[in-house]
Amino acid sequence: MAKKYTIVELLTSAKPFYFSWLFQQHPTAENIAYFDPDIMIFQPLTRLEESLQQYDIILTPHFTAPINDNCLPTELHVMQTGIYNLGFIAVKRSANSLNMLNWWQSRLKDQCLIDLSRGLFVDQLWANLIPAYFDKVLIEKYPGYNMAHWNLHERRLTKSGGIYYVNDLPLVFFHFSHYSPAHPGSIAGHHTRYSFETRPELKELFEVYTASLTQYHYFSLKNVACFYLNDEKKKKRKRELETFLRTALPDKLKGRIKKLLHK
Repeated sequence: MAKKYTIVELLTSAKPFYFSWLFQQHPTAENIAYFDPDIMIFQPLTRLEESLQQYDIILTPHFTAPINDNCLPTELHVMQTGIYNLGFIAVKRSANSLNMLNWWQSRLKDQCLIDLSRGLFVDQLWANLIPAYFDKVLIEKYPGYNMAHWNLHERRLTKSGGIYYVNDLPLVFFHFSHYSPAHPGSIAGHHTRYSFETRPELKELFEVYTASLTQYHYFSLKNVACFYLNDEKKKKRKRELETFLRTALPDKLKGRIKKLLHK
């Protein structure tokens, strides 16, 4: 998988394998929650623990209210890349959950690709099927979960008594996806809906996050070479060529060129 996948594909493909490995290594562990490294937690996960008493799997949609403008991201972006944001997922030990993890592993082993022309976008598009295939799945719509740039149109941040609130409910965790501390004036890359000028209540939250990254040596650690980062350009060029062959050439010619590529 490390040889085949780009670094983003490899990282996202690892999730179900780690869930299974952790359940095997820690037989007394009942619940496991995954958070992307660009998520900051602001409140205890009490609600999450309570939900896992009733449900086996918890997912959060990117957003839960329609978008009625032409700014980015759009509803079409989410339809193309996944209804649920897999920056967070929680799983309770159960036969149902283990079946889900086994199925997810079988798909991500060789189909965790960024290839929209084939209907693939890493782990997220596969997760669209989880509520259809498996039982006791909670689609968590609590606004204080997984607040991020893609759902700002439906969520308003306030602060009272040192606590952040989303739509008057406590903010549990915020996902700073596509935010770069090197460009602190921008909420996120690929985002045109809001700015810190139009949403000034967000600025303090992002400053807190940036200060935390700086405190823990983000700018020096980001220069450490990733062990699994290799041949990225070659992998991407190969993927682009495969897409071209699949979409632009006659089947007979595709077969001949593939034979040449594999020699």
